[in-house]
Amino acid sequence: MKIKKILAGIAFDKETDKILAYTELFAGTFHATINLLFVLDYLTTPPGYLISYLEEERKIAEKNFDTLKKALKDNNIQAETELMVGRLQESFETAAQKTDADLLVLGFASHTFRRSSSEKLIKGLQMPMLVVRGKKTDTALPGSVKIRRVLCPVDFSEISGDALTVAKEISEAFSAKLDILYVVPDVLTKKIRVSDERDRAIQELREKAEETLSGFLGVPDLKEQGKTDEGEPYKRISAYADENDIDLIVMGARGLGLIKGMLIGSVTDAVLKSSPCPVLVIH
Repeated sequence: MKIKKILAGIAFDKETDKILAYTELFAGTFHATINLLFVLDYLTTPPGYLISYLEEERKIAEKNFDTLKKALKDNNIQAETELMVGRLQESFETAAQKTDADLLVLGFASHTFRRSSSEKLIKGLQMPMLVVRGKKTDTALPGSVKIRRVLCPVDFSEISGDALTVAKEISEAFSAKLDILYVVPDVLTKKIRVSDERDRAIQELREKAEETLSGFLGVPDLKEQGKTDEGEPYKRISAYADENDIDLIVMGARGLGLIKGMLIGSVTDAVLKSSPCPVLVIH
């Protein structure tokens, strides 16, 4: 994966240090430049009576950027900054094109009854994005983050193959251990009421999955890193990451399930909401 230019979305809030920590880590590892973006999100052109308030917000943002750039410079980090006013997604699309960014770094929030801004960006922007979230990031500060173990969930789809390629490159760049996981969806077995029959069905599915995974991975070294599990995919992926002290999950934005044609983009959505560590989403 070529990462030469990184665009990081910040909001001058409690998540900013975390986002900067991972932005700095990836920029340093891949020798990439950094562009920081703050968007004053307005769905429509502000009416005249709000212009003075908008100008005040802009001045505050510019002061925040000055403070942030000085702190980064003190840590020998060079970064360009951009303040944009307008629709959030359109602003990010414009900034990504303007900077020719290879990677977008952003935080994550989720709301019960509506999509958050970060969810809209993840759904709408077709580019690799590092979503900084989870308890692993709670104490993240620039210079303090390390990636020692990477998890790549696969479902044998083309996009999960692309994600695996990226996961291999990322793990090599950070000299990290790579784990590859396929979860047999329990939707295929949980309706079987007789326990013996269910156990037998699970065993057959796992044996088939192990065989398919071995063929999917191909290279002997990767086969040794491949593992299978059974259950609700997003729960098992997040649990595996938690139980095995995973530092980064790399996965496709949307794949195909065991049943041909069954879209499981919802698995990525659910992992983003439950993962204990950052998630690199590959489109």
